[in-house]
Amino acid sequence: MVRQVNLYVAKTHLSRLVEDAAGGEEIVIAKNGKPIAKLSAAAEKPAPTKRELGQWAKYLTPDEIKYRNSPQFWRDWKAMDAEIERDFARGLEEEQPEDDKTWRDISSTRTPSSISRKSLTRSAKKRAKR
Repeated sequence: MVRQVNLYVAKTHLSRLVEDAAGGEEIVIAKNGKPIAKLSAAAEKPAPTKRELGQWAKYLTPDEIKYRNSPQFWRDWKAMDAEIERDFARGLEEEQPEDDKTWRDISSTRTPSSISRKSLTRSAKKRAKR
């Protein structure tokens, strides 16, 4: 069944009208007796399908599929892992050049640790006056 509601009533009772529309009722909103909008339930989303693994396998050539299923692929994979671990370990062991600048000299953000002593004494004087 379709119910027609004036715009002023629709504005004041919108939440109730939305609940009615969600329940399956169609509501027509009118201005000066002329229909201008229809309020109805939103279409339900279809249930999500189960995710399919290995979606890119259809783009592999038969030689690539054969290689991926071979023991050589896993040996190459492990060798790449070992190489990455070596690179990370080497990066940690290398000496980092020390700059004379500290974070306070580089940072543009004023934090309590980067405020000069002069400004601290000024604020301390202001607090003492209070």
